[in-house]
Amino acid sequence: MEHAVKPLSRKDIRSYARFIRKLENSDQEYYFDIMNFMECTLPAVYPDFTLSVGTVEELGECHGLTYLNQKEIKLREDVYNGAISGNGRDRLTVAHELFHLLVHSNEPIAFARTTASKIPAYMNSEWQADAFGGELLVPYHLASGLTVEEIIEKCGVSRTAAIFQYRKMHGM
Repeated sequence: MEHAVKPLSRKDIRSYARFIRKLENSDQEYYFDIMNFMECTLPAVYPDFTLSVGTVEELGECHGLTYLNQKEIKLREDVYNGAISGNGRDRLTVAHELFHLLVHSNEPIAFARTTASKIPAYMNSEWQADAFGGELLVPYHLASGLTVEEIIEKCGVSRTAAIFQYRKMHGM
């Protein structure tokens, strides 16, 4: 089910990502250590935050969940371990859930119940969280001059994410 939220452009989302990078003192680094941010920095600046890990049996197909009211992100154990190990897809999942927690927890969320009420991307909570994940892990101000291969290597993202961000940075 899609959720309608406050409109945000990619440029707005890029600004959020840059703010988080600055908070982590990694604004001039290609690789963003998302798990250090989640386990050390975020709890220091957001004391009510909880990061928990659930089993594959418990979470099933769901790689991560954000419980806005509890200020909790729950990651499936294989995703948590993958993110710790630097797996690009898992790191992107964590960044996606982080955006939901930081931005969507402070606003009312509307549910789109039919396909007739298709939500524009810039108002879609999932599109926003995906865009944030890409912008956080592939910093535009540093990576716009890189090739796809360099983005994969320097930013630690999957090939799919690198291609997608490369295309967004170059207006494709």
